[in-house]
Amino acid sequence: MKTTKIIATGILAMGLATSNLHAIDTNERLELLESAMIEQATTPAQKSAVSEYLANVAKEKTELAQALRDRAGSTRGGKALSQMNEKKELLRRAEALEKEAKKYQTVSMDMRAESMQVAHN
Repeated sequence: MKTTKIIATGILAMGLATSNLHAIDTNERLELLESAMIEQATTPAQKSAVSEYLANVAKEKTELAQALRDRAGSTRGGKALSQMNEKKELLRRAEALEKEAKKYQTVSMDMRAESMQVAHN
């Protein structure tokens, strides 16, 4: 009985540990793919396509941040403390998304400038 509990606890702990790693791994994988795209773009057409992709990602993140800000500003009823905490969390997430959007926009503009420079040469 004691051995069964230990084994069950171990399996549960392993399952929880791998599920969290998988979620983190997915974000890291996406960042690595984007970095590889940026580094491998050599022709003006490739740089332009990557720039457009990054600009679209920045736009999506900005729109999502605005939607979170709008949601934070609306009242839905309920307890004041939980509403205040939810509003803070939504605003925090919106701010983080806007920072990411600015990063994507900056890289997009750099890629666009590089593609123009390569096209002129």
